[in-house]
Amino acid sequence: MAFSEFLNDRSLTPPQIRFVEMVIDQLTARGVMEASALYEPPFSHLHAGGPDALFGGKENVIEGIFEKLRQVNSGVIARNGGAG
Repeated sequence: MAFSEFLNDRSLTPPQIRFVEMVIDQLTARGVMEASALYEPPFSHLHAGGPDALFGGKENVIEGIFEKLRQVNSGVIARNGGAG
């Protein structure tokens, strides 16, 4: 799983881990997910300041999550022949 490296990061707090799990749940259910969804419910319920505030001090983690989303989404679009 593309996001397992984040789940294995022992420095993450329980809410941060839950955030990553929610990303995985959304991708499992839908196959794709826009990065903008990370600023909307249910993600915004974890921290009103959004992912940037939730992962404050761990910018490398949230940037990594956004990058993984781009990779996953581009892979799905490529497999579907550009239709997405």
